[in-house]
Amino acid sequence: MDDETIGSSILNPRLLAGTEHEVSSRRIALKRVADATRVLIENLVGTDLDEATINATAERLEALAGTFDRDAPGSTYDGVWESAMAGGEPDATFDHSPMIGRANPLAPPITLELFENLVVGRVNFGSAYEGPPGCVHGGYVACAFDEILGAAQTFSGAPGMTGTLTIRYRKPTPLHQDLRFEGRFDRKEGRKVFTTGQVFAGDLLTAEAEGIFVSIPATRFTELREERDRRMR
Repeated sequence: MDDETIGSSILNPRLLAGTEHEVSSRRIALKRVADATRVLIENLVGTDLDEATINATAERLEALAGTFDRDAPGSTYDGVWESAMAGGEPDATFDHSPMIGRANPLAPPITLELFENLVVGRVNFGSAYEGPPGCVHGGYVACAFDEILGAAQTFSGAPGMTGTLTIRYRKPTPLHQDLRFEGRFDRKEGRKVFTTGQVFAGDLLTAEAEGIFVSIPATRFTELREERDRRMR
């Protein structure tokens, strides 16, 4: 692995890391809410609190949830949800991504680093992501690979969407342990972009992946966003 992070990718390393220079106070506040919600989710799983305390907490949370009510469901966020879609938007932000978004409490979140034709993702999955006892659910492993390989495919120079994703599970992937995902851009053939990936717990290889992405014009994502907004009116 090259030790020097590059800045020539279609993805902006500062934005992926959440270290962009101009971060609004509102975005910081949203990340605080998401961080607190992650703690709540983690502590809720497997709690041994008594029923009365759980019911009292539920009432407080139900009242708090009303703070975020709005007339229509859907997204009012104008950023990019997945790193694979960042083509043509060098200043894209990923706060609400379900895997790397700091402002999305569903995200673990994964932090990404960019190297030459290589993306490294670091994550520690908590109890809420458990499948087999003490292990990360295989679906979350696959979802993480989709994000990592999606980021890697942007080295092709264009945004894309997943065509096929193949996972080979070698060993159980442990919970509550620092994991390292690696995604590589291998080659591009026409509109198809080929990527490969691995995930390690320490030196232990737990799963491998192959992804084929299909390059799509950046204007297509604008169309999808406009279609989403029309549905939410």
